[in-house]
Amino acid sequence: MYQRRNQIQELLVCLIDGICVGFSFLLGGLARYRSFQIFDQQANISYILVCMILVHASSFYLSKIYENICIRGYLEEFIKILKYNLLFTFSITAVTFIIKNAFMLSRLTAGYTVIFCQITIYIAHQCYKYYMTHIYRYNASSSKVLLVTVKDRLEDVLKGLDRPADWGYRVVAAAVTDEDMTGHSVRNIPVVAGKTDFMDYVLREAIDEVFIHLPDIKNNDLKHVILELEKMGVVIHLNIDMFDLGLDDSRQIFRMGDYYTLVFSSRLFDYRKLLIKRCMDVAGAVVGLLVTAAVTVFLAPVLLLESPGPLIFKQKRVGKNGRIFEIYKFRSMYADAEEHKAELMEQNEMQGNMFKLTDDPRVTKVGHFIRKTSIDELPQFWNVLKGNMSLVGTRPPTVEEFESYKSYQKRRLSITPGITGLWQISGRNDITDFEEVVRLDLEYIDHWSIGLDIKILLKTIVMVATGKGAK
Repeated sequence: MYQRRNQIQELLVCLIDGICVGFSFLLGGLARYRSFQIFDQQANISYILVCMILVHASSFYLSKIYENICIRGYLEEFIKILKYNLLFTFSITAVTFIIKNAFMLSRLTAGYTVIFCQITIYIAHQCYKYYMTHIYRYNASSSKVLLVTVKDRLEDVLKGLDRPADWGYRVVAAAVTDEDMTGHSVRNIPVVAGKTDFMDYVLREAIDEVFIHLPDIKNNDLKHVILELEKMGVVIHLNIDMFDLGLDDSRQIFRMGDYYTLVFSSRLFDYRKLLIKRCMDVAGAVVGLLVTAAVTVFLAPVLLLESPGPLIFKQKRVGKNGRIFEIYKFRSMYADAEEHKAELMEQNEMQGNMFKLTDDPRVTKVGHFIRKTSIDELPQFWNVLKGNMSLVGTRPPTVEEFESYKSYQKRRLSITPGITGLWQISGRNDITDFEEVVRLDLEYIDHWSIGLDIKILLKTIVMVATGKGAK
């Protein structure tokens, strides 16, 4: 049965690291109390171990410590584990604070545990990588692969298949279909067959998988090859990236209806991380709406007294991939502000598809204050709860702005827009070119992670608290 090696590796590394965490905790307790008996009296070891393993699992996937593990250098490995350890320590501290009556862990024990975690996980990872890339890959358990290709592609494909991260298989032989090269070797891999006899080779030799890279093969011939190999119980890898689009790690196979499709995208996101992001959004929206309710009690009389009209300003905005939704804000302008926008377009301070005017005469006195403190954006937490927006994302444009977008500019809407984002914490008041906004938004999309969202949220809070919010 064919197994997905990446998923197996994730689970295996998670298990190894979990064992290291448990072992480090026991070592930390012994280092603190000098006796396992005293340690057991001072702490509920079983309960704490279970909590630590659960925290480890979440920290493991949030820090992505499993990614590219087999190709990381010594220093990169150390830094990656250190980032995991910092997240693990922060999470354990939070758990200790929340359930402190049941989670009695001395600070010295926790400190020793973190130090031992850094050491044991680092050693475990080095041993794991060495075993997988130098021992397992070359033993009888790893998959033996036959490469079927043409002469001109042979060396390049062999080079592409020979990566340390691919520990679960090794190419043991090659078949060249457009020229007789049987008996020759390329990159120490023997050419053992040609177009007419490579099926016989698979039939009689120990071959687990076949990698096919034949750019000019006819559909009928390819169908025959695949069906014959499948009858033998061999796993077939058909290279379908014949277009050389240069889209690294951004294509996957999916099923739509009765069809299997090759999906190309500028960025494919891990559904687990998106689920975590959505949980953060819901939790943040609930807290934000409680704050909004409290602020409304004091803001509403002042705002309505200065400028009669609706308390909440609603405007159609463009969300993910062109979806239209209504955004909510505390009204910071006079009630007829939208009717006078056209008169101010000549004073627009932005270049491109966006409007910004520092001293906008349509803004009320209260409006200036709530914009400066970003209070006007509090009702957007309702958009976040509904799913129209996220806590962190890209700025949702107006319908008018969106209608004049160029194709590459629309990619900034390929994710759910946010209340704050990279543009907002990168000197939004000083940016006067819409192309710079696009650049920052695309940079956010291309480098998105849960860690980046947390970083942007913390920077946003600091900016608002220090009075560096919107003008």
